[in-house]
Amino acid sequence: MGKHLEKLAVELGSAQTGCVTSDEVLIPLKKAVDIMQLGVTITDMQRKILYTNIADARMHGYEVAELIGRDVRIFALASSHNDLVPEYMQNLSHWSRDTLNCRKDGSVFPVRVTSDVVKEVKDGTLSGIAIVATCEDITERKRSEETLHLRQQVIESSTNGIMITDTTQPENPIVYVNPAFGRITGYDLQEVIGRSINFLLGEDQEQIEFIKIYAAMHEHREGNAVLRSYRKDGSLFWNELSIFPVLEEDGTIAHFVWNINDVTEREQHEELLEYQANHDALTGLPNRNLLADRITQSLANANRYKHQVAVLFIDLDNFKFVNDSLGHALGDRMLVILADRLHKCIRSGDTVARYGGDEFVVVVSYLEKSEDAATVVHNIQEQMFLPLTIDGHEFGVTCSIGISVYPKDGHDVDTLLKNADVAMYRAKEHSRNTFRYYTSEMNDRVVERMIIERHLRHALEREEFEVHYQPQIELINGRITGVEALLRWNSPELGMVCPDRFIPLAEETGLIVPIGEWILTTSCRQNKAWQEAGLPPLTMAVNLSARQLQKKDLAGLVEKILQETGLDPHFLELELVESMVMRDVESAAAIMKELKKLGVQLAMDDFGTGHSSLSYLKRFPFDKLKIDLSFVRDIMTDPDSAAIARAIIAMAHNLNLRAIAEGVETEEQLEYLRLHGCDEIQGFYVSKPVPAHVLEKLLREDGRLWKPSGPN
Repeated sequence: MGKHLEKLAVELGSAQTGCVTSDEVLIPLKKAVDIMQLGVTITDMQRKILYTNIADARMHGYEVAELIGRDVRIFALASSHNDLVPEYMQNLSHWSRDTLNCRKDGSVFPVRVTSDVVKEVKDGTLSGIAIVATCEDITERKRSEETLHLRQQVIESSTNGIMITDTTQPENPIVYVNPAFGRITGYDLQEVIGRSINFLLGEDQEQIEFIKIYAAMHEHREGNAVLRSYRKDGSLFWNELSIFPVLEEDGTIAHFVWNINDVTEREQHEELLEYQANHDALTGLPNRNLLADRITQSLANANRYKHQVAVLFIDLDNFKFVNDSLGHALGDRMLVILADRLHKCIRSGDTVARYGGDEFVVVVSYLEKSEDAATVVHNIQEQMFLPLTIDGHEFGVTCSIGISVYPKDGHDVDTLLKNADVAMYRAKEHSRNTFRYYTSEMNDRVVERMIIERHLRHALEREEFEVHYQPQIELINGRITGVEALLRWNSPELGMVCPDRFIPLAEETGLIVPIGEWILTTSCRQNKAWQEAGLPPLTMAVNLSARQLQKKDLAGLVEKILQETGLDPHFLELELVESMVMRDVESAAAIMKELKKLGVQLAMDDFGTGHSSLSYLKRFPFDKLKIDLSFVRDIMTDPDSAAIARAIIAMAHNLNLRAIAEGVETEEQLEYLRLHGCDEIQGFYVSKPVPAHVLEKLLREDGRLWKPSGPN
């Protein structure tokens, strides 16, 4: 072998330089070596190049003629020249390594160099006579190796779990998992190799989403699904599982790559967002969004099985007073308790939702007849009225409920809710703490209410209001000693609107606050004008609304109006309804104390209709008690009403208060009150409410509307 290599080196070198060889067979051999893709170079033992083929020369950017006779170190980096005396030259052995070579232009590229020493035995000694080296440009291979290494690093360092399964075997067993798989699932490589991926589903194998993955596997395509998966310790995690087929060179698929993404936090966040989008944050009840869906489902079932569905619209009575007087925090706690009570009133197939504020909706499904909804209503009213104590405050909660029934009152969500809302307002207008079924006639009232509200909002600025004054007379002499200021509304579009039609609406919408301020200012100014005209001094009684009493600066407002109008505070009497005062005794007492400091008089209106007691009454600085007209009306026919009237008069006198009866319409009523010591009266028997100029005329004529006869 050594002789052949020696001969090859010598002869190839001679042929390269144009020398004629003794053996013509070397010419074809040279041509064969020249057309090889692998670089071939032959040097002597001093590394002088004897021969290089075209591939090697081109690989390094040279012509062949430029290299013959040059030191082979021309190919090497200057920094590695000392490495070009390897042990193989001394040991005459085979040598191979990857290194970096230089091209003629100075660029560097990776090569695989393999060298053999041509040996001969001379005089019994083995020695080298030439070196044959092959050089392979391994740039692409290095790139592939680096890419493969990078991919491996990516897989190994991925935060997602990676599995590789073998499709050529039954059950598609796992053949590889990355470290993240272990961190996510708790399993290591040895525990999962050879197993089907189904083990991650635990006993929860019947998942609809897994059908997507199963189909992708059998159709040899990509797939994705979110599955409930289970760790080694049995804990659940949401697994966004993706499958990718690996295509072989022959077009077959021998492996699948599986990507495991733990999306538990995302799923929990989405569940939370979905819950928040469909549930009330305070009470946890379904909100409007979910309510609409529940009603839609109930209607579909009712249509299919020929049942009825009732929609109950519930509004808490006087809840705004709780918020305004005791604070929203306490009001919120009350709503949570009441929401729980409502939930206890419904069946499993029904729904209770918070519609907004203090409004709730109950959907009662599977009703045989509409009247059955009343049973649910009665349960709700009983539950709501149970004693409720928060921070020492005891409440008796009532509610007004409107009922609409499918299919009679509507066939869709919006119509049923709207009609139930209409019925609820009708219940609230009637007496509160009651319920009403929807009727088509109610829509007429709703339309009327909307028209009144629209005009009411502009009535003050358009100066459509006026004040009428109803005289109050002393029974001892029949003279007018005071008047009650009563609001009247003369609308150009609606005509004279009854106070019962617009005052509750003004109270509900909050318009009563600016209107009330206007009444107070107008009445004080009118009283001052009468005094300046030389008329007998009168007490001007003005009603305060519940919303006005809730204003913390009420006393400041009254003081400002008195200063602006110049009226002596002694001639102003503010009337407060008993039920309004009793809602929050502490707050009302504090406000009345501030008003009394101004010097104004205070009267409790509608006394006897609420739940005040003597102990409470002693805490309030009232000057008068007004006997409610409901007792006065029946005073001659109902012994109980007569007894209540006498008791109120006696109570007032025992507390050094004056008693005044309102709603007196007959002489018999007047005489009965006079005989039992009532101090003052007002009512149609003596005078209806009249405009200011009419009252002024009465005062100028005599100032006496009734002349007493008989003993006092």
